[in-house]
Amino acid sequence: MESLQAEIDALAARCAEQEQQVADLTAQLAAANARIAELESIAESPISILDGRESGLARDGSDPRVLSVILAATAVVAGTVALLAFVNDNLDTTFGYAMVVTALGLAYASHRTRLRASEITVSNGVVYIKKGETSYRFDLRQASTSIDMVGQPGDPSWQVYFHRKGMDDFVVDARMVNADEFVRRLREHRPDL
Repeated sequence: MESLQAEIDALAARCAEQEQQVADLTAQLAAANARIAELESIAESPISILDGRESGLARDGSDPRVLSVILAATAVVAGTVALLAFVNDNLDTTFGYAMVVTALGLAYASHRTRLRASEITVSNGVVYIKKGETSYRFDLRQASTSIDMVGQPGDPSWQVYFHRKGMDDFVVDARMVNADEFVRRLREHRPDL
């Protein structure tokens, strides 16, 4: 009888040990699933044009909006001088014409150098591009979406071409996105890129 009781106690101890292992493995599985969910949310979070540069500064530390603002301010000054020339009846002079042409030229240059912000995000295998009022969508999961990459991230000439039927290609370059992160996200769905 004692040997039978000892065997029952041994089986009960082994059973308790196995139940503890199941509890430990269940906790580890829950932690692993939580970590996988966290990594998936990071992998699917959109990347943006600012490349972590929320300040909007260029890579050299300068603010690309400054040139447009300086040109606009100078155009206003030249326009004011042209207006004063008109008020003083000196607009018909060489100086008056030069001020009008200068004001118009500076205003045109300010308009041309103005930043047209693009917002580029990659989410669930789709590249979303919003430039001004126009938006584009390129589904990397579809074989019909044609893209090419010239150079490698870090190269000065690095560019990614999104081909569009009957239209010019949409070109993404290093000024628009963090090239390394952008290519990593593209290669998740296009490993041959």
